[in-house]
Amino acid sequence: MVEASCSVSSPSTSVLYVVDANADERRSLVALLERLGREIHSCESAEAFLEQIDGPQPFVLLAANELPGIGGIQLLQELRHRAIQAPTILISDDSDIQTAVSAIRAGAADFIERPFIDRILLRRVQAALESSEGV
Repeated sequence: MVEASCSVSSPSTSVLYVVDANADERRSLVALLERLGREIHSCESAEAFLEQIDGPQPFVLLAANELPGIGGIQLLQELRHRAIQAPTILISDDSDIQTAVSAIRAGAADFIERPFIDRILLRRVQAALESSEGV
């Protein structure tokens, strides 16, 4: 299967976006997150993600901080500039306290370093999904 810049998996009422430039990491995250039974869109860049979002549909964003072009923190700033509010979890391969603080200040709901424990990531994403639905 040829992967487009954004692809969709598992239709459902809630939407979860995964943005990661690394195709293997992106596929791995989608496979893990499918356990939550939610609609998942995966994008290879922040730019592709920004082209996909449309209107006020509630969603949760799980994005790598390290992205070519627009990075994760810059993506959060762009969402804020567009007045789009969505729980966002940034994942970072290599970070420090200042990066985590910058992510939270930019609007991230959570900040997770790789490698992460699957069940903890799933729990945090589920909590973000519930908060986006007002549960």
